[in-house]
Amino acid sequence: MTDRTAIVAGLRRLGEEGRPASEAARWVMREMGDDFKVFQLMVHFFSAYHVPVERLREMERWEGLGTGGPLTDAELDEIVGPLRVRETPPS
Repeated sequence: MTDRTAIVAGLRRLGEEGRPASEAARWVMREMGDDFKVFQLMVHFFSAYHVPVERLREMERWEGLGTGGPLTDAELDEIVGPLRVRETPPS
């Protein structure tokens, strides 16, 4: 599934459940499958959560992407912080 609306809705649900950023990111990767791109991951997170862009950029360094990045799950979770769901779309 690469339907943006469905992915953002799923991310919002994970945030409401109190899930960490690393778990939500892995969920997006599974949902996007072959269409996965790190930039899209950041866009989906920005659409679903109140996370500053500079923190989202750190996702590029996450080991969960399989690109040899140095950030562990725990470090990514700390950098991104609690997933606070956006009540309205970003403007």
